Amino acid sequence: MFRAFLLFTALTGSFTVSAKEWLIDVRTAAEYTIEHAEGATNIEYQQIVTGALKAGVQKQDTVHLYCRSGRRAEIAKELLMQNGYQKVDNLGSLRSEEH
Repeated sequence: MFRAFLLFTALTGSFTVSAKEWLIDVRTAAEYTIEHAEGATNIEYQQIVTGALKAGVQKQDTVHLYCRSGRRAEIAKELLMQNGYQKVDNLGSLRSEEH
């Protein structure tokens, strides 16, 4: 009976599951206020798991993290992966290095 309901709702379009992409700045709110990438959500790395849940990030979503140097983004990536997020990558620094 439940499978029939799922099939019906999937066919009628009233039940959809879709993954989303997130760009998350894991720096402090003060750093984010000064400068951030367009479209980025600010969740400090220490609160990444609870902040992601609060923001609505689903475990099947793709999550791109960045910070000033990449160190905090790597910590946040590890925390998310330990909590079941599969598609997480560390973009590294907000700024590109000029040599």
